[in-house]
Formats: sequence, structure tokens, C-alpha cells
Amino acid sequence: MICLADEASQLLHFFYKFHIVLTESFTYAVCMGKLKAAALCAWGFGTTGIYTLAAFVPIILLAPFSRTGRAPYTIGKIWSQLIFWTNRVKLETAGVENIHTNRSYVFMANHVSHLDPPAVALAIPNTLRFIGKLSLSRIPVFGPAARRAGVIFIDRGDAEKSHAELNRSITVLKEGVSTLFFAEGTRSLDGQLLPFKKGGVMLALQTGLPIVPVTVTGSYALFPKKQLFIRPGTVHVEIGTPIEVAGFTPADRDRLLMRIRAVIQENLDRYNQAQSCKPEALAQRARSASTPHLS
Repeated sequence: MICLADEASQLLHFFYKFHIVLTESFTYAVCMGKLKAAALCAWGFGTTGIYTLAAFVPIILLAPFSRTGRAPYTIGKIWSQLIFWTNRVKLETAGVENIHTNRSYVFMANHVSHLDPPAVALAIPNTLRFIGKLSLSRIPVFGPAARRAGVIFIDRGDAEKSHAELNRSITVLKEGVSTLFFAEGTRSLDGQLLPFKKGGVMLALQTGLPIVPVTVTGSYALFPKKQLFIRPGTVHVEIGTPIEVAGFTPADRDRLLMRIRAVIQENLDRYNQAQSCKPEALAQRARSASTPHLS
């Protein structure tokens, strides 16, 4: 009963916070004279709030009866698909043939947008246990639902507790249930790759699970950090070739980390190069070159 009362309290708090955030964001956009941005902001926040509330109850009810967490995670994937559909975001995936759904992995991805988690959840067929910062678990409704869906929240300020939380997660990493780290630990502000944290590599070395580099592109242009609305467009997810860790020791962690980062950086460079060769990009550069500048 105490647990249910707590969930009800979280639900009421969610309605309050959601109303405040939506109102402030919409008002800011209107005051800035950006009516289209205001409409997109209201649409994005509104639909996401509705989907979160709709997913909350079945996740809470299914979680205690799902040993592997696949049932609540499936609800989370439906939540992700709805967000993409209603915000006119398309997903393109490459490299699915590199992995097997009955084998577990440690996936490591870059991170530039709030669209990245739903994108990789939809692109990767394995059941994933996301690694998230502890502050996300305090978001009303979303936090409890995400925890029940298998998200592993760690406190970056307490290495001992984070290590213990990761150790508890190891027992479920089998039969295709995998974990995913956003290797930079936060979203990049400018879309450039940040230094990688070592947690994913250390977990792989501890469990013996292969590491799979995952590159997300296109999401930064649609929903960068500090933007209040989602632009329509396409997100690309490229699943790399698994890197076996047999024969590596903790002393090799930096070498492994550099190898994974190099794969993702190469994919990002190739994507950026392709984008710069598109007709609209070439036309924009031509316009800039022909614009007179004051010396």
C-alpha cells in the first residue's frame, strides 16, 4: 500500500511539473516570436507526456512478473515508436546482421540528443538495460517506470555505489539481455564526440561480454541539447562489429576504449562528409561565399 501511495504521489507531482514545464516553454517560444517552435514544443511535450502516463501503468504492473525485464522493456519500445511517429522522425538502421538476439553484449554509443535512447532501443533487437544518471530516476512517473523497465541508475558522485549497482545488473545479462552505455556520460552540446567514460569497457572485461560500438547520427540536427522542440527528420543508427574482450585485462581498458571511440569517430566523420556533399549544403556554402563581407 505504501508503494502504491508513493506511485500515486509521483503521478500527481508529474502532472504539476509537466504543466509548469509545458507552460513556461510555450510562453518563452511565443514571446520570442517563434509561433511554429511554440506549436512544436507544445505538441512534443504534450504527446510525450500522454505516452509516458499511458506506459506507466502497464510497466508498473508487468515488471514484478517479468524475470528478464523483456515485458516492460517492450512497452518502452512502443513508447519510443510513438514518440518518433508523432514527431515525424524516421529511423534508419544498419549493421543489425552483426549481432544475435540470443547473445548478450555491452553496447557503447555516442550521445547528442534525447532522441538517442529511443533510437537505439528501436534499432537494436536485443532487450537492453540502459545505464542512466541517478538524477533521471527522480523525474516523476518517468523515473519509476524507467527503473521498472530495467534502466540501471548510477550515482556518478559515488563510485562505490555505482560499482555495486552495476554488479547487481550482471546477473541478468544473459540470453540476449544486454546493457547500453552512452559512453560520453552526457549529451554533447556541439555534436562533437566527447571523451569516453570507462564504465562500459570495465563491465565488459568483468563479464567477458563482447563490446559493440553504436553510432547515432542525425539526432543532433533534430533535437540538440537545450532545444525545446523536435524537428522532423531522420535518425541513423549504425551497429558495429562486436569486439571480443577475451585475452584483454583491466590494464588494457584504455586501449579498448580508444579502439571503440575510433570506430564511432570514423562513422561520424563519414556521415558528416556525406552531409556536406548534399546539394542543400553546397548551395548554402555557395550563398555564404557570394555574400559580401565588410573588411
